Amino acid sequence: MSQVRKNKRWWNDDKKQWWDFLWAMTEKEIKARYKMAIFGFLWLFLNPLLQMVVVGVVFQFFIPVKVDNYFVFLFAGLLPWNFFSTTVIKCTSSIVNERTLIQKARFPREAIVLSIVLSNFLNLFLSMVLFLGVLIILRVDFWPHIILLPIVMLWLLLLTAGLSLLAAALNVKYRDINFIIQAVMPLWFYLTPIIYTINLLPEYLHRFFILNPVSGVMETFRMSILGTNITSKEMILINTGMSLIVAVMGWIVFKKESLFFDDWI
Repeated sequence: MSQVRKNKRWWNDDKKQWWDFLWAMTEKEIKARYKMAIFGFLWLFLNPLLQMVVVGVVFQFFIPVKVDNYFVFLFAGLLPWNFFSTTVIKCTSSIVNERTLIQKARFPREAIVLSIVLSNFLNLFLSMVLFLGVLIILRVDFWPHIILLPIVMLWLLLLTAGLSLLAAALNVKYRDINFIIQAVMPLWFYLTPIIYTINLLPEYLHRFFILNPVSGVMETFRMSILGTNITSKEMILINTGMSLIVAVMGWIVFKKESLFFDDWI
C-alpha cells in the first residue's frame, strides 16, 4: 500500500508541475503580447468591432441580410471566429519558432501550443464579458439561453486546441502546413455562417455545413447570446462529434510526433 501511495503522490506532483509550467508559459505569452500596448487585451475586442462596422455596412446596406440587430448578430460571430482563426494560425508555426527553446531545455512541448490557446481564450472570455455588458446596455434579452454559453465556449476551446496541436505537430515535419493554414482560413471564414445565416442559402447547400465543425459552434454561440434558432440539430450533433475527434486526434498526433521534434527542427 505504501508503494501505491508513493506512486499516487508522484503522479499528483507530476500533474501539478505540468499545470504550473503551462500557466507560466501562458502568463509569459500574455505579457509578451501586450507589452507596451496601451489598449492591451481590448484589441481582441476592437479588431472584430472594426470588422463588424466594415462588413456590416457592406452587407446591411448594399447586400441586405434579413437579420434583426444585424451588427450584434455579426459581432457575435466575429468574436469566436477571430479567436479560432488567429489561434490556429499562430500555433501552427509556434513549435518551429521556438526551436531554440526546444533544443536547450526539456519540457512538455504541448505547453508551447496550449499556452497560446489559453492566453487567447482568456482574451475571448474577457471580450465576451464586455460584449454581454454592451448587450445589457442595448437591452438585448439573452436569457435563458445564456446558460449554454460556457458549454459552447468549452466546445470552441477543445476544437481550437485540437486543431492547433495537430497543425503545429505536422508543420514541424511538413512546413507547407503553415502556408496551407494561412491560405485556408480566409476561405473558411466565408464557408462558415458568420456574416450570413444558413437559412439564406438554398436548402441543398445546408448539408455541406455538416462538414464544417465551426458552423455548429457559430450557431450555438448565437443561440446562447441572441436566442436565434438552430438550423439543424443533426448538424450540431455531427459537428460536436467531429470536434471531439479533432481534439483527441490533435493530442495523440502531437504527443507521438513531439518525440522527433529535436531531429526535424
